[in-house]
Amino acid sequence: MRPALFGLSAVTLIVIVGFPVVAIVLFALFPHINELSFREPFSVLLPNLTRPRLIDATINSLSLSFAVTLVSALIAVPLAYMRAKFPLRFGQIWDAGFLVPFLIPPYIGSLAWMQLLQKNGFVEQALGFNLAGFLFSFPGIVTVMSLHLFPLIYFTTANAFAIIGTRYGDVARVFGGGPVQVFIRIYLPMVFPALLSSCLIVFILTIEEFGTPEILGSRFGYEVIVTAIHEKFSDWPIDLPGASVLSLILIVIAFFAFQAHQRLSDKFQTAIESQTVDKRGQPLSPGYLFAVILIFGTALFVAVVMPLATITISAFMDTLSGGVTASNLSFNNLIGIFDTSSEAWQAILTSLTLAVLAAVFTVLIALVVAFTVVRLRSAATVFLDFLSILPNSVPGMAVAVGLILTWNQTIWPISPYNTPVILLLAYLCLMLPYPVRMITAALRQLPKSLDDAAYISGAGEITVIWKVLAPLLGPIALAAGFIVFAISTRELVSSIMLAPPGVETVATFVFHQFDQGSVNTGMAMSLVAIVVSGSIIALGQRLQGRSRTGSTS
Repeated sequence: MRPALFGLSAVTLIVIVGFPVVAIVLFALFPHINELSFREPFSVLLPNLTRPRLIDATINSLSLSFAVTLVSALIAVPLAYMRAKFPLRFGQIWDAGFLVPFLIPPYIGSLAWMQLLQKNGFVEQALGFNLAGFLFSFPGIVTVMSLHLFPLIYFTTANAFAIIGTRYGDVARVFGGGPVQVFIRIYLPMVFPALLSSCLIVFILTIEEFGTPEILGSRFGYEVIVTAIHEKFSDWPIDLPGASVLSLILIVIAFFAFQAHQRLSDKFQTAIESQTVDKRGQPLSPGYLFAVILIFGTALFVAVVMPLATITISAFMDTLSGGVTASNLSFNNLIGIFDTSSEAWQAILTSLTLAVLAAVFTVLIALVVAFTVVRLRSAATVFLDFLSILPNSVPGMAVAVGLILTWNQTIWPISPYNTPVILLLAYLCLMLPYPVRMITAALRQLPKSLDDAAYISGAGEITVIWKVLAPLLGPIALAAGFIVFAISTRELVSSIMLAPPGVETVATFVFHQFDQGSVNTGMAMSLVAIVVSGSIIALGQRLQGRSRTGSTS
């Protein structure tokens, strides 16, 4: 059974992950590969790479990613430094608030800020002015994306500051160091690995983000690589080789950034593993405590309360022109979404079905792959391990392009292209690393003596997986499934690229409602998506925490 398990894992990962990536590379190098011809090799590579528009889009993507990373760090690091001074329980209150941006998909957050700051938006209705000029500009995009992503840096650096403690700063102050000098010369260098690692994650997420540049950047002609790829598929004539070249650039940038993040994460984990966190915090003067609470409250209000309140209020408004008045508020939009004959309800059913299937299949695949990689470890399983984490460094837009290039070919007798199955393949590819990493980590904690005892009793590998390991891994597998389910229900990029005609998901429904001017309906669906995905993710994290507690005990 061991060769069979390895073969099953390899074939599954190659079909789900390998085919899209290889297709992108082949089409970029051999533009006629769909005709099973290698003629005119590299003929589209250099012309595309030297096009001024592509160069501008690449520069825009890199500029946006660097700017968002910098602004996110400028917001997060001071908050993290102050957070480390709080007692653990008091600090957890603020941490819970800063988790909310993770529950709001970036495209929904961008739509909320547009509803808030554009002409005739909520700010203008309340205060008489708008910030449309700022919102639809490079600084506006940077601000919106930074307010969504800065918690990633905040949580990582706050944990690093807490682990370092106060002893180094106390010594520096004894020798005459001022607060700013101690922060810059003592604390900042010590948290720099964690800071740089989290900044690289923000960089990767920014460079592959489609919703915000498309929603805000299209208003003033700001094009990035992902929007350029989308245009090559949405405008006639469709340019498959050109899209593959752009996708290849996106993969290369994201891959190198992800590899740098992995190396720094491993180094940082090793450096801090033996340290402990002071749960009592530091004594703070009333004036300093008031200032810190004011700063945290302002950040929470801007990053969380304003967009979330905008989404909620818009969801209950009957018409935009009616303004925020009692007579214009009702449950009509939410009731309409759950009307079983409505397009919105069909979108919900489609998303739920695909998300359930993605959760079940990714967990089952992850169980087999994790067993093969951990228990049957060899030189060959390193290849499987690489394939299982490869989607982490492949942007969603590139995955969608790779699936189109792979399955939209006449060589296949049966193809999932132009059916809902292609969406399921995209979700499997994008979500697979979550359960694989979680189950692999849990499996490594289970002693191999359990397997040996089963083998002595006459069990085979399938029996060991199904009857011995699966029950023990059940809680972590269930948690991974919940996380996959929650993220799949809100996935936009692959959904908007691959959804067949007449098929809507929650994400594409929201996106199209705003294009059609049905803002309130789109916001009502957004509110439902946030509540559902937030509840599912919280449940998954709770199950994962219980699993860790149980394994520790």
